[in-house]
Amino acid sequence: MLRRLATLVLTFVVCSGALAAQTLQMDPTPPSRAQVLSLLTAMGIRETVENSLKNAQQRIKASAQAAYLKRNPKADAATLKKLDNVFDGTPIFGFDDISETLVSVYQKNLDAADVQAGIDFYTSPAGQRLIHKVNAIIREANEASQALVQEKLQTYADTLTRKLQAFDQETRPQPSTGDPSAPAGGDKAAKPAPKS
Repeated sequence: MLRRLATLVLTFVVCSGALAAQTLQMDPTPPSRAQVLSLLTAMGIRETVENSLKNAQQRIKASAQAAYLKRNPKADAATLKKLDNVFDGTPIFGFDDISETLVSVYQKNLDAADVQAGIDFYTSPAGQRLIHKVNAIIREANEASQALVQEKLQTYADTLTRKLQAFDQETRPQPSTGDPSAPAGGDKAAKPAPKS
């Protein structure tokens, strides 16, 4: 989900950057690190990544706790508290730990004007509305397109099955009749009666 969101958001950034490039003279200056981080924050990517990581950590913790309790069903409250401390003392990495990779990708593919156009858009009321609605839009679009794709795939499979069956019948060797003028698949010609 995060990858789809990031791809969608990057597409919007590129589009808005392209529009800005038409009105401004092209400036090949790469964006600064601070500029890219501002864009990622404005687009909600920083918050989305942080939330996804926290959710992943909670799932890992719940799974590990369940596995521990399965192996140790009589664990007391003090032991479980120590187990919680193990998790709490081992925080998962955060956005800042991966941000440099993202920054370099944005700097490689966008110039400073593109990034500034994205910042301008995503900090505007329209950009903020898009960010707040994009998850629902993506979810609804995926649900609608999945149903349509399934329906079209089924129609395609049915059509292809019929055509393959017809092709199979058409190319299946027919029994030989011995008489080239006899209809294909007809009765075999009777053998001449033996002479007495």
